[in-house]
Amino acid sequence: MDLSAIERLMLDARMTCREGDTLFKAGKYAEAMASYWNSALKVVGPDYRIPGVPGGVGGGVRTELYSSMDPWERANLMGCCAGLAKCLLKEGDTESALAWLEEINALYKGTYFTTEKPLYDWIDFGLDLPELTYRRVVGLATSSDVFVSLSNTGAATHRRWVANTSIVNLPAHHKTSRTLAEANKDKVAELTQLRHPDPNSTNRLELKNPDLQVQGSWAKLPVKSPARVLARFAFASFTWKSRLYVAGGQQDSLGPFYRDFWYLDLEKLDAWRPLPGYPIPQSSSGAFLNWSMVVYNNKALLFTGRRQMDYFDLVTEKWGTIDTTYTPTRADEKAGVGKWPWPGQRLSDSAQQIVGDKLLVFGGVHRDTNIGCNLFMELDLKTNVWRRLTGHVMPPPDNDYSCPGPRKNPGSWVGKDKNRFYLLFGQCDRQGASLRKEPHGASSAYPYEDMWSWDVREEKWRRERFPGNSPCPRTELACAYNEKLGKVFIFGGYNPCLPTLVLSKRQQFEFSYFADTFMYTPPDPAAPPSERPLTSPVVADSSGQPKWKQVLTRGFPTYRCQARLSCDPETGKTYLFGGFTNTDYVPSRGDYISRSFGDVWQLKVNEPGGYFEGVDLEEEARTAKAGPWQRCFNCGDVGSWKKCGGICNGRAFFCNLECQKEGWKEHKRMHKCGKKT
Repeated sequence: MDLSAIERLMLDARMTCREGDTLFKAGKYAEAMASYWNSALKVVGPDYRIPGVPGGVGGGVRTELYSSMDPWERANLMGCCAGLAKCLLKEGDTESALAWLEEINALYKGTYFTTEKPLYDWIDFGLDLPELTYRRVVGLATSSDVFVSLSNTGAATHRRWVANTSIVNLPAHHKTSRTLAEANKDKVAELTQLRHPDPNSTNRLELKNPDLQVQGSWAKLPVKSPARVLARFAFASFTWKSRLYVAGGQQDSLGPFYRDFWYLDLEKLDAWRPLPGYPIPQSSSGAFLNWSMVVYNNKALLFTGRRQMDYFDLVTEKWGTIDTTYTPTRADEKAGVGKWPWPGQRLSDSAQQIVGDKLLVFGGVHRDTNIGCNLFMELDLKTNVWRRLTGHVMPPPDNDYSCPGPRKNPGSWVGKDKNRFYLLFGQCDRQGASLRKEPHGASSAYPYEDMWSWDVREEKWRRERFPGNSPCPRTELACAYNEKLGKVFIFGGYNPCLPTLVLSKRQQFEFSYFADTFMYTPPDPAAPPSERPLTSPVVADSSGQPKWKQVLTRGFPTYRCQARLSCDPETGKTYLFGGFTNTDYVPSRGDYISRSFGDVWQLKVNEPGGYFEGVDLEEEARTAKAGPWQRCFNCGDVGSWKKCGGICNGRAFFCNLECQKEGWKEHKRMHKCGKKT
């Protein structure tokens, strides 16, 4: 865009947010906020609710106004949003500031919907307007700083990383000095050295913002006789009547591969008990990897892409089979659906949930695609008849903005009113597609940064926003909805494109593994509409509205992906089992590069009904296991320390003899320890 000096002055005059910028730099925050707000209303009109409230006007990411907006108006409105966020941060209103920063993301995504052909999310499309680039980078950098202040290191690193990588391939006139200063490469180098959460600081975490954080605790459960259930990942798991069930999976990438079935009584925690293994031979069904088991009418349904859906009767403890049918319509045939939706009768890595008497199945991989698909199907469990809802068997040349893109391993859940099916993150395995010479292949996978909800009654998708203190994009995350609490919990996962810098090894790895925990409150369908006046920029009044919070824990299970979270509907307790980590990216020992897990953990949160009673945060801060490491009881440093050899049976760890001498008296008093005779 080659502009003359006069043209630049004329265009700059349209950027009314710069008046607010001048006032903000002068420290006149109240005046700056009024200026930003009035400028924003001139762009959107007096009746448009901004920032958007999910479910309300401007609620979803995609809106008609933002899709049709003039580029300079878009840049101007993004500047107003960033300015309002900075003013609110000066007033200490972090939640409202994050809402305005999320509005910048919705505005930027609006540029996608102006293209002639719909683009896939992995194409970082933008207009050739340096002002737009600058305003986007300001939004990303500001939100990164906010997440740092909240100890949300994963989201902080991701936002700063995107701020830098998004401008790499842009023309030189986009890389202005002010844009590069906002992107700040030095901060990227600092953040990519952290773990998520960072083990060296979690024992000092404080609840600074109850609106965006909640205290929690991870406790490893002692199974009296833990033998026989081997460590694994890519398995199926669920909870029923206070029993944790685990089936299939694998121990390592080279095997062994399991087809067994076990349960653990979560009240007794006495021993894992075997059940009849999966009876269908591997030659017919494929390996028991990355399948889902969902409970319906006291049966655990196991759909693997075959016409015959298997189930395990949880009362009689016997396997059975249901024959299902499908008749494609003309619309289905146009979407590439044949006489049976899943080629080769194979499906894995999909999202599956029960809604009433229906089984919903989204995405995953099958015989003909390794990249993932976005086929969304419904099985009527009363008639055993399948119906296609949206999506394609194979990813088409162009994207479809009306539904989620093709993916594997997303998180999913069903809302409180059973009227919305939610889909979170996941990945498009473009690397796997490249190896198999499929369309859309690339040298690396793409981790989705989105959340969608499907309205069961209206049968429509809506791309959701991320209100509150949200997690960074990831795949293979553990995800579960707790009906008793009315909350969604996610743990761990990994991002295949967010780097981890390990100075001790002088290496940068292109993956990040997570061990952070987040809680999401879905929108309350019974809550009245927001009464926030349209004349006010303050948005913290979010009663009944959705929100993300980070769960702050002093200790946590090891960084991992492909673990499984499940919530006991009988007690409301939340459990985690298994998973996998590549310790090349999470250094702890040098004698192996990968590891699967067979441990059971319980999550407690300091919320009504969250079973937080009895948690001693002070003791947990001193003795917590932090990923693959332990804390020194005396100094709090994290490492592979030696445990106490006294009668406490290893309740405390010490990094050296000096710390053991200094901390011995307090440890002896706290844990009633003494020397073994």
